[in-house]
Amino acid sequence: MIGGGVLAYTLLGVDYNELTGDCAFLILDPHYTGTDDLKSIQAGGWCGWKKAVSAKGKEFFLRDKFYNLLLPQRPNMV
Repeated sequence: MIGGGVLAYTLLGVDYNELTGDCAFLILDPHYTGTDDLKSIQAGGWCGWKKAVSAKGKEFFLRDKFYNLLLPQRPNMV
C-alpha cells in the first residue's frame, strides 16, 4: 500500500526498462466498491499500468507530496 495526502494505491507490480529508463507501476485503487467484473474494473481505470511519467510529462507520484509505503512481512513460520 502506498498513501500520500488524499491518495492511496495498492502497488501490485513494477516494470522497469533498463535500456530506456522508463518505469511503470501496476496499480489497484483500493477505493473500488463495484462488482468483481474485470472488464469494468480495467475500463474504469481502477486497475492498470500507470507510467511514472506520462507522454504529456505528468508524473504519477507528485514531488510535492509525502508518501507512506507499507511493506508487510511474512512471519517466519509461514
